[in-house]
Amino acid sequence: MTVHPQSLFFALAGLHMLDDPRPLSGASIVFVMGKLGVGESAARSVLQRMAAKKFVVRHKEGRKTFYTLSDRGRVILREGQEKMFAGWQPQDWDGRWTFVRIQVPESKRTLRHQMASRLSWAGFAQVDGGPWVAPGQHDVVAILGPEHSEISPIVVYGMPQPPTTDEVLVSSFDLEALAADYEGFGGKWRAVAPASLSPADALVKRVELHFDWLTLTRTDPQLPVVLLPQKWPGAVQGDLFRRLNEGLDEAEKFVLHKLFSGEL
Repeated sequence: MTVHPQSLFFALAGLHMLDDPRPLSGASIVFVMGKLGVGESAARSVLQRMAAKKFVVRHKEGRKTFYTLSDRGRVILREGQEKMFAGWQPQDWDGRWTFVRIQVPESKRTLRHQMASRLSWAGFAQVDGGPWVAPGQHDVVAILGPEHSEISPIVVYGMPQPPTTDEVLVSSFDLEALAADYEGFGGKWRAVAPASLSPADALVKRVELHFDWLTLTRTDPQLPVVLLPQKWPGAVQGDLFRRLNEGLDEAEKFVLHKLFSGEL
């Protein structure tokens, strides 16, 4: 597994800080991240950055340090959780697409990258370096944020007209690479048996599972089923993720009190 300290922390926080009001022990965070290949100094550096960005709130109890999510942190993690568990759009999609054209001056490259990242996260793809497209209706103003006023986007919602077809628009999404990533996820996780793991190992394994799945869902546009290839591997791996998540959740319960108290 490629180690991404901040993303691993997001996975851990999404699991055990988002819906649990108890503060999480800093020592436990460092322990779990260490089990996933993040050194102690790197883990503590992530916590310092998250506190500086006001993503988490830090407080002391004696010699121990504890962390809770800020309101901003909860909003960000909730967005990620919603995409992780969203699945694919229903089959009753009516055939309409959202088209977005943005023009960002060359002098504002950072803004251009920011707008592209937000559209990609929301399930859009760029057609031949031109407009961005996504099936269904999307609130583009909310996706782009307040910065939309700097780029004056043109947004159209409707059905493509000949010679443009749904297939042409779908080809803008790299589904072949995404399918290979899903197959890789299955190859790694299908042999994992939660019942065979100790509670502590199950806890660590569940963080890794969420990290891997979030990495996948970040790049998945979650197209309507009718636009996906037959036997789409994402559906099979989605079932695998949910099954493993439930099994690991059950297996880790006996050690959660140690996670929050810092006794791991």
